[in-house]
Amino acid sequence: MPRPNHTVLTMSAGLSLYLDLLRILAALAVLLYHLWPQMFPGFPLPWPGHSAVIVFFVLSGFMIAHVTHRPGATLRTYAQQRAARILSVALPALLLSAVIAPLAGDHSLHSSGPMTFSATQFAQRLFASLFFISQSWKLDLLPPYNPPYWSLCYEVWYYVIYGFWRLGPRRWRVPLALGAALCAGPRALLLMPVWLLGVAVYHAQGAALRLSRDAALALFWGSALAAFLVFWCDLGRASLALLQPHWPNAQQALLESARFGGDYLLGLAVAAHFLAAAALGDMLAALRVAGTALRGLASYTYSAYLFHMPLAVLLWNGLGLHAATFFALALLFLLFVLGNCTERQLPFYRRMLARNTV
Repeated sequence: MPRPNHTVLTMSAGLSLYLDLLRILAALAVLLYHLWPQMFPGFPLPWPGHSAVIVFFVLSGFMIAHVTHRPGATLRTYAQQRAARILSVALPALLLSAVIAPLAGDHSLHSSGPMTFSATQFAQRLFASLFFISQSWKLDLLPPYNPPYWSLCYEVWYYVIYGFWRLGPRRWRVPLALGAALCAGPRALLLMPVWLLGVAVYHAQGAALRLSRDAALALFWGSALAAFLVFWCDLGRASLALLQPHWPNAQQALLESARFGGDYLLGLAVAAHFLAAAALGDMLAALRVAGTALRGLASYTYSAYLFHMPLAVLLWNGLGLHAATFFALALLFLLFVLGNCTERQLPFYRRMLARNTV
């Protein structure tokens, strides 16, 4: 039985478009963080790759809270929709790693991770990634040529934990959520507060709408500046430095969660920014002039995030495409093609999954 929806908060068109814009910029930041050093090794730039993932986490929490509070939401419909969303890109990403393996070579690209595996190691990584346990507890079994997959292995368990808590049967929701948390493991749980900030933003929208225009603008720009300073001053590294005297191998043990102190600060700044954007929905409605383009580009972000590294390995190592311009154009073309076959077909996958799980 769905839990009662006492208050259903609607999202303004302006806020929705602005979140699409942020999703596009975050995906672009991740791509540039991974690929810029490969294309332009003599011209390094500090792209905010990990910080962009934190933006994705807050945005994800906000959107999941939004969909689970819709009238009539049930655990079954939620599971069907999330499964279609995830599997429509996760399965092709894993298949892509397997398909390009004969052409991958042994030369590491920036952010490509290890390049040589035994057949057993290759299979273990694909198996662990298929069930999203590749970052659980002490495991570090990301799919070959695709280190960005780590965040999906976190996010899937956030979906499961929150889904059980929000929509699960009342007597079972606590044990089910705890069971999912055990599957996720401590590294993923360490960053779950960042994701839950997005849920908190959803519930705080009503209060944000009561802000004056001047207060909302101050919060909008102030939070953006705060987020930039957290990144620019590398407060994540600073938080890790404070931890290491007490836990020397914290980086090796926590991996992508090792700089959680800075991630919490960045998450707070991003959450405050989202609240300000909610209060400025009428102003952000000006984005409607580019609404079609924003919606269209945003519909490729998930696939771009999960496909770009295997495709980069294929183009750079397999096809020897090293000229930056041609490499970038070929990559964008392949992302467009694969995105149209996967993420852009999400309504079809949802219908198919719903039909087969009745």
